[in-house]
Amino acid sequence: IKVMQSTARVLGVRLARKVASKSRFLSTVAEADGKKMLFSLTAPHASICFQEPVDLVQLPGANGEYGVTVGHSPLAEQLNSGIVTIVRTGEAPEKYFISGGFALTDEKKTEVSVAEALKLDDMDDEKIKVEYAKAKSMADSATDEKVKADATLAADTARAIAIAKGVAL
Repeated sequence: IKVMQSTARVLGVRLARKVASKSRFLSTVAEADGKKMLFSLTAPHASICFQEPVDLVQLPGANGEYGVTVGHSPLAEQLNSGIVTIVRTGEAPEKYFISGGFALTDEKKTEVSVAEALKLDDMDDEKIKVEYAKAKSMADSATDEKVKADATLAADTARAIAIAKGVAL
């Protein structure tokens, strides 16, 4: 009898997990079937958002900037460094600077995987200016090609962030 009770408890837990999982899945599908697209933005160190309902996402594609909404054609796109803008009804757009990555889109969702994503609102304008000046100076004075390339990349990144935030360098 104890074995049967234990088995019943295990089966009950498994059933409860399946029901909870299906419930989350069905509510997620319901969001995608409406006017909202499901959006995920992940980096190796963090999941910034996972299957969140959004109205629009603007992405810096390798072939140019583009917007994605629910019902978009399937697409796999390489992303350049630039700004990812997430738009939700009734909220200010949320913007992240990404260093590049990939986006996979179907009619209900878009999943973006990046090496790095930094929220623009969290970046200090003065620090951006200092980092740009330091990297630019290093790039201009470097004699070693690798050091020059690394410094140029850092300066270009700081410049792109400054442009996105409207910071004059």
